[in-house]
Amino acid sequence: MTTHRGIALYRSLLRAHAKYLPSEMRELGDVYVKAEFRQHQKVTNQEQLTSFYREWTLYLKQIEETARARETLSTGISNDDTKESKLYQFGSDLDDNMELTDEQKVQLENLKKEARNLVK
Repeated sequence: MTTHRGIALYRSLLRAHAKYLPSEMRELGDVYVKAEFRQHQKVTNQEQLTSFYREWTLYLKQIEETARARETLSTGISNDDTKESKLYQFGSDLDDNMELTDEQKVQLENLKKEARNLVK
């Protein structure tokens, strides 16, 4: 992905946060997106960049799909059983078997602390 397309993805993520996420989630999400993209500005390994952009594109798609599902739910088109579906909730649980590097574990722990601080 070229720098231009990376910037377009970055902007799309921030726009999606502004349009769809509750304010608490938006604040945390914006900080996280900005930090991650800043850290990857000088990465030259094309395989790593491709993986980075692919995961952020999937995240953007998840936000948009969840927002569309919530809009559908709010119009009353779906039945009451679907209100509990994870499709209508932002975020998802991590797989217990997911292998993370030590750096990723630290990042995840820091993200968890930030999220808890926003709730307080």
